[in-house]
Amino acid sequence: MGSLFFLSVQKYSGQVKVVKVETTENSELVEKYKVYGLPTLILFIDGKEVPGSRHEGAISFAKVESLLMSFLPTLVPS
Repeated sequence: MGSLFFLSVQKYSGQVKVVKVETTENSELVEKYKVYGLPTLILFIDGKEVPGSRHEGAISFAKVESLLMSFLPTLVPS
């Protein structure tokens, strides 16, 4: 993920945690979460995957923000 993405996510500091997983070093996670395409975005709440939140392929920050708002309606930019 580019630094622009991480900077953009900072507006939700303390509310959203973004984690980049290196697939080569973490093949067990790739298998566990059935990641078939890269990049893959998966939203988790309380350690559980949010049904319907998975997105494979390139995605703009505007689309990420739209997904976050649809699944986390109480999210407020800081």
